[in-house]
Amino acid sequence: MSLSFRAYGTAYLATLGIVIVLTGCASARIRRENARALTVADTRVLEGCYGCLRDARATYARVASDKREKKQWGSLAARLFETDVLLALREKELGLDARPSIERARALVPRVPPSLEPNRVIAMVEAVLPDGNARPTKVIDSLVRSTRGFVARIDSELAWIEQAPLTPAARKYVALALDCSYVDRYKTPGDTGNPLAKRREMPINAPPLLAYRAANCAKNDTLALKRVLTQVPTFDEAAYALGDVVVWSAGETGGDDARRYFSAAHARFPRAAGVTFMLGWLDLNTGDCQEAVRFYDETLGIEPAHERAMLQKTICLSRTHQESAAIATATRFISLETSDVGEGYYWRAVSRLRLRDLGQARSDVEIAKARSQGNSAEAYTLAGIIEHEQSDFGIAETDLRWARGLWKGSENCTAAFYLGSVLTKREAWSEAAASYDSSMVCYDDKANLTSAKIEQVRRSSKGSAEFRAKRIASLESDLADLRKRYYTSSFNAASMNARLGNLTRADELLTIAAQSSDLTDQVAKLREQIDRVRKSEGHERLDHGVPGVHLRSSGHVG
Repeated sequence: MSLSFRAYGTAYLATLGIVIVLTGCASARIRRENARALTVADTRVLEGCYGCLRDARATYARVASDKREKKQWGSLAARLFETDVLLALREKELGLDARPSIERARALVPRVPPSLEPNRVIAMVEAVLPDGNARPTKVIDSLVRSTRGFVARIDSELAWIEQAPLTPAARKYVALALDCSYVDRYKTPGDTGNPLAKRREMPINAPPLLAYRAANCAKNDTLALKRVLTQVPTFDEAAYALGDVVVWSAGETGGDDARRYFSAAHARFPRAAGVTFMLGWLDLNTGDCQEAVRFYDETLGIEPAHERAMLQKTICLSRTHQESAAIATATRFISLETSDVGEGYYWRAVSRLRLRDLGQARSDVEIAKARSQGNSAEAYTLAGIIEHEQSDFGIAETDLRWARGLWKGSENCTAAFYLGSVLTKREAWSEAAASYDSSMVCYDDKANLTSAKIEQVRRSSKGSAEFRAKRIASLESDLADLRKRYYTSSFNAASMNARLGNLTRADELLTIAAQSSDLTDQVAKLREQIDRVRKSEGHERLDHGVPGVHLRSSGHVG
């Protein structure tokens, strides 16, 4: 049995009325849920961590896609835009790829209220420099050159954004990010009278978003960064910024605190090349070259042209005497043609010297000398060693004297020792004696300083017991090497004085040299010769069979 048209229509309208009521209730409930979700998202933005910002953006995007929120589309588009801007800036601070976030913000421009001047905001974001630890120096230099025009008007842009109709947190963050990228435009960045110092001032109850950005600017505020981490434990970007400060004392403390901060950041941001680079730097400076090379390789996997990671990897490979690998990495570094390319030639020369490839080593060190414009004591000392090994004593003397004449040349023990050896080969006994005497005093001074350092570490409570034990063992190894060089210099100075007839001084120096068991035979032989000279009442000359002891050239002389 079928209903009449009128009856059907009446039944349909009645049903439709029920649906409308139910739909209206559901819509109201969904709008309330959306409102609560937006409130949570707004809070997440102020909490400020990268994960917080991503969570907030996901909520804004979800609500914006709900057709029932059509009336809010303008405000939601503005929230999405601001969050993309904040994400892009955070990605720059971490050395991550900010382009997707910038492009999302650009795509929102037609939907954002024109009063926000979104393109102007995006231009400011694009002018912010990325993490300097993460990118090759050439990339940073290129970016600085490309933004010169913008930097010329940066103060007017900062004045504008302070009044722009963005949310207070967003406009403050953009202003700080831009200002902190170009702190060198202030003559005294730490001066409380300059605009940056005032912009960095934050009340104690500032949201973590802003507290982090103000603290991670110019000279990092470690206390403020620690407060941020306490408030938002997932704020691993703050951990990275903290690690970047405390890492500089790692040589004295073992760097456990820096490692903890960097490791948290690395776990959260495995593609952040600045974090991997600093982990490598930490391991290099705490004596774990194997781990350092691993992190440098991670860095180069992200940024293949990261010249500092490449150079420091070369240094580690050289320190562990992996000569072929060091040469290969140094060659790769040299190919980048950076401003400090001379360092690559220097370290390649070190490894080639150890492999006794003297011709190639000398070619490299000549370039290192030229690149240093006469100012590298290490390059000139290494050049002198290589020339000494090639028996090119005239040039070796010139280079070693030059190294000794540079700043702190009196502390260049190696140059003094090899200069003594060169002068010995040239039979300039008096000058050789003086040079060996200088190296003896130099090595003794360094040995005494190292010995004092060992006692200081023993009394210290800095770092773990394991680190202190490792540090003491390393220092004791250095001390043993310095003492060996001191005794060898003493013996060679004794030999030169004996040749000159200064037998009393030769005896004094032999008493010092005799403390080394390695020199027992040489000391005994020289004493026999001195005794024969004394017995002959000067008629017998010293035998040339004991010209001195030659130190094995180990390469690096810094």
